[in-house]
Amino acid sequence: MAQYRDTSAGLGDDHPLSRRLWLLVVHTAPDWFLAEMTAMAKGMDLIPEPTSCDGAGQKFYALDALAEKLGLSADEAAQHMAELQADAAALGLPAETLIKDARDLHRLH
Repeated sequence: MAQYRDTSAGLGDDHPLSRRLWLLVVHTAPDWFLAEMTAMAKGMDLIPEPTSCDGAGQKFYALDALAEKLGLSADEAAQHMAELQADAAALGLPAETLIKDARDLHRLH
């Protein structure tokens, strides 16, 4: 986390190294840390309601709902997601942490 913090402070959050370090933080963080981050993001009203979940109960969000919540266009959100997927692939991280095939998801509402 400290390496991500220092890198993003120097290069910016959108720099490829910062994004990759963030993915590593999220991928290796303990469950309590992820729960705390999620609670903080919800408290800041940055996360929409989840729209679906997978068989293991992992919640997923519609990209258009995330875009709207973050004040991005659908195209900007799609570009950011593509960058994150490319970064995850470059690091050898599983893609399903970012996106799932809709056929594998179940509606929550």
